[in-house]
Amino acid sequence: MVGVIALVTHTAGCAAQSAGDRELASMLANDGTRAAAVTQILASGTNKVPVLLSWTSTTPAQVDKYGLSVGLADVFGGLKTKEAIPFLIKNISRRRVRYVYLAPWLKTDQVILNTFPALAALIQIGPAASRALIRAASGPMSPEDRSAAVFAVSRIAGVPEARDFLAQALGESNLEGRFAEEGLERLGENH
Repeated sequence: MVGVIALVTHTAGCAAQSAGDRELASMLANDGTRAAAVTQILASGTNKVPVLLSWTSTTPAQVDKYGLSVGLADVFGGLKTKEAIPFLIKNISRRRVRYVYLAPWLKTDQVILNTFPALAALIQIGPAASRALIRAASGPMSPEDRSAAVFAVSRIAGVPEARDFLAQALGESNLEGRFAEEGLERLGENH
């Protein structure tokens, strides 16, 4: 009988924890409650990291995946969660606000960091994130992801290999710029 009561109590505890986790996921996904959820998680330390990492691959039912990824980026940056680096790189150019494209790359660093939460988180994590970005940039990346990677690497100190990566990025952009200028001249365009 005691074993049955323990099993029922354990099952009820897991269901309550699961319901609490779903509520936390919903709060993280919601623009209006995200800041409170992030503050709550950061105050509790790293004990929620395993469940947060599980949400990077399996979004809880009835939780907005886009909003959750924004909230997770905020938490992972605040906690400097190195295990989240692959998720953050995958979401590096995901914007905080959907459907708003106001050319953030032409604005201040703070606007860029506010616009791209995963990018900001990678910078907060530091050198381990920089090294992972350098490796990831050698594979296929969208132009915006590549710009975000270069931006992040350029703002993380203490990574000697960043110099070569940034020099290569500069050389590639200068070459593309030269080709674009030559193309415009051939087309009779003045820029």
